Amino acid sequence: MKNQLQIFLFGGLLAFLLTNCQSGASGNPGTDTQDTTATSTPTDPRLDYTILPGERVGLVDLKQATEADVLQAYGDLAQKDSVYLGEGIFEQGVVLFKNTPENRVYLYWDPFMGTDRPSFVSIYGENRQTDWKTDDGISIGTSMEEVQRLNGKPFDIYGFGWDYGGYVNNWNGGQLEGKGFSIRFEPDADATTSTELFGEVNISSDAPAVRNAKPFISELSLSAPNPDPMAMMQGGWRSTTDEGYEIIIEGDQMRHYNNQRLTYTVSIEADPGCQSEACAVTGTTPNGFCFIEKDEYDAQCNVLITANATTLEYTALGAAGGALVFERVD
Repeated sequence: MKNQLQIFLFGGLLAFLLTNCQSGASGNPGTDTQDTTATSTPTDPRLDYTILPGERVGLVDLKQATEADVLQAYGDLAQKDSVYLGEGIFEQGVVLFKNTPENRVYLYWDPFMGTDRPSFVSIYGENRQTDWKTDDGISIGTSMEEVQRLNGKPFDIYGFGWDYGGYVNNWNGGQLEGKGFSIRFEPDADATTSTELFGEVNISSDAPAVRNAKPFISELSLSAPNPDPMAMMQGGWRSTTDEGYEIIIEGDQMRHYNNQRLTYTVSIEADPGCQSEACAVTGTTPNGFCFIEKDEYDAQCNVLITANATTLEYTALGAAGGALVFERVD
């Protein structure tokens, strides 16, 4: 019995000594934790995948980001490359995360709309996956039912299977209207998609046939909300081909000058979609945004081509000559 007790006491003492030796070798656990935290690598801000519609996509300020700004902000994660514009057309833009397909981003600056901010920022994801998402959870792969819930009412899309197939064309006054983003849907490959949903047709998000197709978001395109074209036209403008010809637009009044002499004044009004009778002079309704010059006897339809901080360009339908181009002078 005495020998067994000695063995037990010796074993306990040995275990105590080993435990203390190991604790001494490892040091203060609290200190180790602090050191590890202090030396950890901070998160790369370029890996912020937050989308705030109308404001920013990651580090890209949708209201004021030039191509140079984006290249500088993203460094080796950005490069100039061709960007698809639709209908088989490619132009130079910038691609982010080219080697990470699910998070790849395409940016394009339209020279006719100004190069101070991107015309669009597009995300396609891969296999219905991406880290990019809006603050309310809209992302690649989000279902049409969820988007309708966020919109607060049904919306309209184009039929599937063509260049503009699946794009939302009318939010019908819902919560997502005017947010500065374009959404494209495609049907689930394993769902039943009726032939009536294909082609240049307009379909509602709550139609039973659409729901059976189980559409999901396949593309997100972001931009800053478009400014009011009439607001952009305000101010003084000088012709780029005739220095003596100037116009001044104030409110709904447009004054024409030749060699600083007022020649005539007209009222102007917006015609989004160019639907007025004055715009039907060629027999075909033009596409885009029009404004009408009106005096006591006549109404002249003008198709707006460019209106930004420096340039105003439009075409007077039915008039001789080409586009009228002006530079801002005020």
